[in-house]
Amino acid sequence: MAKDDAVHVQAVEPRATALPQPLRFAPPYADRSPNPQGYAHWWQLIRLVFDLPDPTAFAKLPGISAAEIRILRRYIHTCQELSESTVLSHNSGVSINVNDSAELVIADFPAKEAIRGTTVLFRQMASNQEPASYSQVRKVIGQIAHQHHDEHRDQRLEIQRLWTRAHGQLNAHLLTAMADRRALERLGAHPNLPVPGEEVKPQEVLSLFQYGDLIHWDRHAEAFQEIADDDFQHKWQTLNFLSVMTQLSHFYLGYSLLVAGAIGDR
Repeated sequence: MAKDDAVHVQAVEPRATALPQPLRFAPPYADRSPNPQGYAHWWQLIRLVFDLPDPTAFAKLPGISAAEIRILRRYIHTCQELSESTVLSHNSGVSINVNDSAELVIADFPAKEAIRGTTVLFRQMASNQEPASYSQVRKVIGQIAHQHHDEHRDQRLEIQRLWTRAHGQLNAHLLTAMADRRALERLGAHPNLPVPGEEVKPQEVLSLFQYGDLIHWDRHAEAFQEIADDDFQHKWQTLNFLSVMTQLSHFYLGYSLLVAGAIGDR
């Protein structure tokens, strides 16, 4: 090989070998996004890992009080607003260029004010303390679904169970890492093969950014500043934060279709 010849190496994540995935239902609210392909990509990962049932198959629930319907409709409205966020439509990423032993880290993120605004709206669904959060809405749907006995009861409970389980996993792990693990399993890889991102703890990442910079500057301010002082770590952790917020946001958007069916507002 000549001295000046360049060697180009391109690698893809394991999950790329399992895509595209056929979707059971259209990506929720993709028609509101300038990047519907991005919405489809996230839902293909969700299909690969969880294979969730169609949320629109959830039959209408009788017996929901006016106060409960007000909460459920607020949740749906928040999801509709969140679906138009430029953060969910942005193809965020970090690239590392090495040239003559110099390393350049390049980040492609949405504008800071867009991230801050989306984080505030996202928190209304993600925080257990918010009155129209996912956890509160899930409890309303779950309690009435258990109490009401009709021909749709078993189907409702099964759909609710599968979506609830997926939410727990999305709160505990990066979706991209879970998708890579699932793809490697399909390829017959050894289970001890490490997968980048499996060490990331979504709730810790959310708390770090929410309480160290974006919403509050208090209990995680010092820890966040340590990361901010390291250019690579700041960009990498920002990517993790955006990934966690995006994967959970898409879940919440999907669950809002289930909620709409439960109150007959499809």
